[in-house]
Amino acid sequence: MGCFGGTHTLERKSYKLILKKTTLETAFAECHTRHMKQSFSKKLVVERMNEALASTPEVLAAWLGGSTATGFEDELSDTDIVAICEDPQIVFSVLEKTLTSLAPIPFVWKVEESIWKGFSQKFYVLAGTPETYYLDVGVFQSVSPQDYQEFFNVERHGKPIILFDKKGILQTASLAPHYETPQRVDLAQWMARFEIMYRTFLKESLRGKYIDSFIFYQRLVTLWVQLLRHHQTPQKHDFGLRYIYRDFSQETAQEVEDLFKANTLEDMQRQVARLRQKAIDFIKNGETK
Repeated sequence: MGCFGGTHTLERKSYKLILKKTTLETAFAECHTRHMKQSFSKKLVVERMNEALASTPEVLAAWLGGSTATGFEDELSDTDIVAICEDPQIVFSVLEKTLTSLAPIPFVWKVEESIWKGFSQKFYVLAGTPETYYLDVGVFQSVSPQDYQEFFNVERHGKPIILFDKKGILQTASLAPHYETPQRVDLAQWMARFEIMYRTFLKESLRGKYIDSFIFYQRLVTLWVQLLRHHQTPQKHDFGLRYIYRDFSQETAQEVEDLFKANTLEDMQRQVARLRQKAIDFIKNGETK
């Protein structure tokens, strides 16, 4: 029987043992899954997807993003692939057929709303793969290069790995990447917002309401990170709490981590008091240190 990454033959003895508990179909699926765990290869998954999409006339281009593009890929990383096709269903159908030839797909999450116009997205889990692994598949319907310039902003998304580009769409987009021009932070309004949240946190913590306090504590930390981003990584001003360890110095990342380690009302009160003073100092001196 063909399995992921090679072939595998069930011995008669183990085959009979499986049949005592399952149907023939399930037995073969279990074989497939067991072997896949042993021979799983992200490279093979990408190769098969690339072959399938490149041979589909309606699919004009595709690239790898995520940690593959940013250079942070490791054994725990998922696979991010984006394709250009006027009909997203063509891409999903082709890939689902390709993926099921490798392993069953027990979970598919279709993202209902996207921050990008004309963008469809699905996440796939393949049976037998590591528990940290999944596929993130995105499809843009537009064929205009300017709609992909965003993804050639290396500071935000890394350098996309182009799989194929039949009409030079991505090549054109890469020549004029879109860079962010974030609005300047209104420091007076930022501080006013921080102060209101601080006071809300404080009264809830003094009332002993942990959940309410924790919610506003997190909002205060998130506000602080927003200010850090605008000041230190303006191209990622809207990235929120993701990729803190990549985007900031080790010292700054550790300070943010320490803020999230507060787990009692007293700890949160102490941390917020320090954070409030840092915010005041920033407003006065223009420094986040």
